[in-house]
Amino acid sequence: MIFGRPSTKYYRQRLLLFALCITVTTSSLDTNNIEYRVVGTLPEKSQTNDTITVVIDDAPYPLSLSANDNLTYIGSAPIAKKEYYYAHIDPDNDNKVTSREPFTRQPKQSDTDYEFYNRSQAYWDIPTLPHLYDPLYHRKDSDLHLDGQIGTIHIRANSTDLMNLHGNPLDEDAFVTGNMTFIRGQELLTFEDVEVELSGRSSRWNPKLSYSVKIPKESGKSLYGYRRIKLRSLFTDPSYIREALIYHIIRATGLPTTDFSYVRLYINDQPVGFFGLIENFKNPWLVNEFGNGEESDYQQGNLYQARLVGDIFGPGGHISDLGYYGENTTVYEEGQYKIKEDPSDKNPSYKPLIELIKFLANAPTDNLEEWEKHFNMESVLRSMALEIILGFSDGYSTFADNYYLYQNGLNAEQFIYIPADVDISMGSSMSDMSQMLTGDYHTFPGFLRRPLVKQFLRVPEYKQRFEEILQELATYLVNPMILDPIIDAVADMIRQDVEWDENLPRLGKTEIDILANQTISLFDDEKLAGIVDMDTIKDALERPQPLPFDVAVNGPTGHISMTGVKEYIANSSRAILEFYDK
Repeated sequence: MIFGRPSTKYYRQRLLLFALCITVTTSSLDTNNIEYRVVGTLPEKSQTNDTITVVIDDAPYPLSLSANDNLTYIGSAPIAKKEYYYAHIDPDNDNKVTSREPFTRQPKQSDTDYEFYNRSQAYWDIPTLPHLYDPLYHRKDSDLHLDGQIGTIHIRANSTDLMNLHGNPLDEDAFVTGNMTFIRGQELLTFEDVEVELSGRSSRWNPKLSYSVKIPKESGKSLYGYRRIKLRSLFTDPSYIREALIYHIIRATGLPTTDFSYVRLYINDQPVGFFGLIENFKNPWLVNEFGNGEESDYQQGNLYQARLVGDIFGPGGHISDLGYYGENTTVYEEGQYKIKEDPSDKNPSYKPLIELIKFLANAPTDNLEEWEKHFNMESVLRSMALEIILGFSDGYSTFADNYYLYQNGLNAEQFIYIPADVDISMGSSMSDMSQMLTGDYHTFPGFLRRPLVKQFLRVPEYKQRFEEILQELATYLVNPMILDPIIDAVADMIRQDVEWDENLPRLGKTEIDILANQTISLFDDEKLAGIVDMDTIKDALERPQPLPFDVAVNGPTGHISMTGVKEYIANSSRAILEFYDK
């Protein structure tokens, strides 16, 4: 029947055909592919037509160079059933594998992170450091530093400009302009017209240099809320752990400071090394640290940086020990104190600092209110206790160096003490370490000579609080029971990158002999007599470079200029607790 009702058989046939169409359509849309992303460079000896591939269940799928950065390769490929890995292939030779990762990766069900070539693990479980004291100020939350992750920074600039920068390391005004990429996890962030300069003072003589990076304010961009960062070379620390651990400890005591994380640095596609990323104490750091990031509302004061002397290898002068030399402003402007950041009214002045130093010279022993009017004393006492227990060999006590004083708001009278530049600490020393490890702060090199220390120890309440902090640190924070598991976890995380770093060529202009002679000359200065130990300096110049990683982490090293990190922590905390248990 032409117009009759279709048969049951007809309906079954149409239903089967419809189901088949759905199956075909769905199959054609669902390719079961994900995006694979890897960060890495081709071996130096590879041919120019080599590329990176992802090998999935033994089948290669070539990846394409990303348009965002020359270090990243991206491509769509099937989800692995068993395993996958990345390899270098020669596409002109039947996609022959020329080299590959020495391990396999577990299947991913969605797009991968930016995985790093030859690193099997991207996330590490690092134990959390307990907070001993509440923060003195509310810091703005930021994802700049994520525990258990290592980022990659790639800087691209004119090759000639970079050559000049590295060839003239003592030129503190030199910088290059280029582009920067920050890669971590799922994120790839790009920045244009960033300024890159060398960082530090004596560190400019090292073969592995440190860098400062500035993202232009006009771009409207920031790296998780920060426009200025430093890339610390970690060259003086064969454990690569000291700065990371110390900055975390400082923050655990509630003090204002930078945080710390690790990055791999590339410049113009070439690997430069394994670095520590910290915040530069320049805007917007102050508003992030003290004003919760509310830039439009926060009115900042002067930020003063202590630099020991104006010219680290030049003729002696007044040092940044907070000694009072009268009202003459020029005496304080020799370079030992630098205005690191101007106040909000754009009228930087040394007058507030001079007034603070003048107060200190005549500070009372029985008026805590007057003290607190000029200093946030908890910031002072916590910082000085940390200098003792962590063995700051290049801090206020020893070199009258490496700290900041921040005027706590525009036209404020009170100042906050901020410790900084902690690389020569925790068993890395230029002083007699045996004097640091008695448990009795009276023997700590230089401690009782510094005006700030001498004056607050005359105040019974501050002396008592300082000694309480020392004992609490030794019991609840700077103690092997607390720190050893963290150190072990960090050491496992960075081990491959440390080995990678130690085998890379350096970009610095190495002048070790000149540095040694000038350093010894500086240490002979009468202002540092009895603080610097020449036997220790000699040992530091003669010891193997670098010490083996595990020895530098655990000890013993057999050297008086450097102990293992864990070794120093155990000795320091034990000495303090035994001394106060008398």
